[in-house]
Amino acid sequence: MKLSQKGEFGLIELIRKKCGWPGKKVILGIGDDAAVIKSDPNKLLVLTTDALIQTVHFNLDYFSFYQLGWRSLAANLSDLAAMGGRPVCCLVTLGLNDGVSVENLMQFYQGVLALSKRFDCPVVGGDIVRSPRQIVISISALGEVEKTKVAKRSGARAGDLICVTGELGEAQAGLELLLKKRKNKSLQFSPALTRKHLLPLPRLAESDFLVHNTKLNSLIDISDGLASDLHQICKESKVGAVIYERKIPLGSKAVQAARLLKKNPLEFALYGGEEYELLFTLTKSQAQRLLCKARFKLTVIGEILPRKEGVSLEKAGQKSKLLPQGYTHF
Repeated sequence: MKLSQKGEFGLIELIRKKCGWPGKKVILGIGDDAAVIKSDPNKLLVLTTDALIQTVHFNLDYFSFYQLGWRSLAANLSDLAAMGGRPVCCLVTLGLNDGVSVENLMQFYQGVLALSKRFDCPVVGGDIVRSPRQIVISISALGEVEKTKVAKRSGARAGDLICVTGELGEAQAGLELLLKKRKNKSLQFSPALTRKHLLPLPRLAESDFLVHNTKLNSLIDISDGLASDLHQICKESKVGAVIYERKIPLGSKAVQAARLLKKNPLEFALYGGEEYELLFTLTKSQAQRLLCKARFKLTVIGEILPRKEGVSLEKAGQKSKLLPQGYTHF
């Protein structure tokens, strides 16, 4: 069914029914001029927004609308995780063209809602407009964090250990496989190799555990690549850093994809965007305690140094300058 057959208000009503009851913190949700949310005097609010443009951030050649909905919200939830926040709600704004059907729209919301329900982040509003060419997606998320638990990029100190959650490289490896498949239809690979790119999982549970079980000096999500985001911590904290190649936790699927693509999986791990793992620093004593308590994969990959040391990668005992390469819009 065409969007025009439902009309703007008909689509809003469909979306309201699809999203269902938003939860106790939402006084007014979809259907009014604005959402109304209960606030907590003992917590700080965290706001974030992300925009995705067709052919810039995604291509419908290899994304289903369900995957697109999931991935669109994942970027926002990962930003909340990077601040130590817990989700409260989100707003979804869409610019749609005539190539999008009502069924496509419902599939998109099914993907959004699958992730929003997993992390208790109800959709409480947004907007739908016509976009004559590319599909435009903009999601804004509201979170909250205890006043003493806010995590920032700017607190890293010389002597801190540098840690990451999970395994790296699989998101970029998946993207490169999908792009290769567009040019070479005969290329065969397991769908599991592209899952982290198409259906990324923000590390909210890991973030919540970290901020409540240790004292982090800095925290960021790996959305632009390990090298780029490490440079962001160093810039904001006015420090240097070294990471050790042998300690970088390469994902097994990144290694498999690298064989198919005849590339070095380390490149995926260092420079691949939209990883959504967490990169953080803390003192050595805090790190030792954390490694004993954590119920998820954590890896120490390096150390924060004085600013004059710069940012480097150590391989076989030799240091080389690590450039802040990664995803950038401009």
